[in-house]
Amino acid sequence: MQIVAAHGALGGRDVSWEDPRLEEEAGRWVLLAQFDSDEDADMMWGDCGALYWLIRPDDLAAGRFGKALFTWQCC
Repeated sequence: MQIVAAHGALGGRDVSWEDPRLEEEAGRWVLLAQFDSDEDADMMWGDCGALYWLIRPDDLAAGRFGKALFTWQCC
């Protein structure tokens, strides 16, 4: 998920997935929250997917949750 966050942070659609900066930028992100699909709770993200929020550690320490990035994956 850190690679996906890095891709978004570097410009999203304008950045190639082969861009060498992705690895370095990915190391700057940590998982803030993850919510998995749960049939018992009637929460289904796509077809058994998961929601992810990632944030840089310095933004987390400063309480800058508006700097977090969101992504999701589904099967």
